[in-house]
Amino acid sequence: ANVMIVFLFSCAVGLQAMNRVRVALIIWVIIGSTVSVSGDLHFSLVGIAFQAVSQVAECTRMVLGEIVLNGRKLDPLTYTAFVAPTCLVVLLCANIAGWNSAVLPAAMAQWHLLLANACVAFTLNVLVATVIKELSAVGFVLTGLTKDIVLVVLSCMFFGEPITTMQCAAFIITIAGVGMWSLMKLAPDSPPVRLLESILCTPSRTRYETQALIGGKIV
Repeated sequence: ANVMIVFLFSCAVGLQAMNRVRVALIIWVIIGSTVSVSGDLHFSLVGIAFQAVSQVAECTRMVLGEIVLNGRKLDPLTYTAFVAPTCLVVLLCANIAGWNSAVLPAAMAQWHLLLANACVAFTLNVLVATVIKELSAVGFVLTGLTKDIVLVVLSCMFFGEPITTMQCAAFIITIAGVGMWSLMKLAPDSPPVRLLESILCTPSRTRYETQALIGGKIV
């Protein structure tokens, strides 16, 4: 659902232009992602509420990140430097609220692992900001879906994790949707994109819209 939330938020603040093709592609990706989910479902209203709040907060963060990175022209490193203190305050409050006297000795004993983890986390945050700046918040979410599929496939290859035929089909549907979105951005006049527009009876794009698609202003 994150991809739809981010898309709607982006449209609301003017980062995306809503049309039939874009909505159809977003629904296409959501269907593929939903079908790939397997396992037992045990609904909990409290759990759903927490999940919904966290999703809205995460999607808001990504859209605000795109606004700051592109609108304010911040580079990824500067953006990370601004976000890090806020995260530190939140984490300190959480640690104080759930403080355990065993935390400090354990941290001192495993300082080398914590240092390596901090370096990886810093690199990840800079890379996330870079992807949002170079693509868009929607592009970042779609990239994350592709990453998840790659992880599942690698787990199957190296650790023997089972993948059902239904999941394989769902992965193909999702990747195809992500590919079409990328093609729409990179080559808006390509035959597959034009065919999809004709199927959905989408009005012809104006010159401005085509230039925006290529230039990354509306992506």
